[in-house]
Amino acid sequence: MLVLAPLLLAASLVSQFVPSWLALGERAVTSDVDRDTIAVAGSHGTFRAIKMSVRGSALRFNRVVLRFENGAQRELQLDVRVPAGGETRIIHLKGEERELRSVEFWYEAASVGRKGAVVQLLGQSRT
Repeated sequence: MLVLAPLLLAASLVSQFVPSWLALGERAVTSDVDRDTIAVAGSHGTFRAIKMSVRGSALRFNRVVLRFENGAQRELQLDVRVPAGGETRIIHLKGEERELRSVEFWYEAASVGRKGAVVQLLGQSRT
C-alpha cells in the first residue's frame, strides 16, 4: 500500500500539467473549394496555443490566417500534409493574440479524398 501512494501522487501531479484541448469549432471540407473558415465564439475565452485535427481524409494545408478580437491577424505558411486522424503542429499564441475570432485556412483541394474531410480547431486554455 505504501508503494502505491507515491505512484498515485506522481500520476496526479503529471495530469495537472498535461495540456487540455478544447474543441473550438470544425468545418467539413471537400475538393470543390480550396479554403474555409472556422469562427470561434467569444465565450471560449483566451488560449495559449491552437492546433487543427483532420478526420475522414488526408489534407494538405498551404497557409493559415489567425484573426483576433483586437483586430490583429497573423498569417502562417504551413505547407504540410496531415493524414486522416492526424494534427497540425501546435501554434503558440503570443500576448494580445490570445483572444481568437476566427481561423481561415487554405488547402490543396486535390488532396481531399472523395469522401471529404473534417477539420477541427482545438485551443489550449491559458490556465
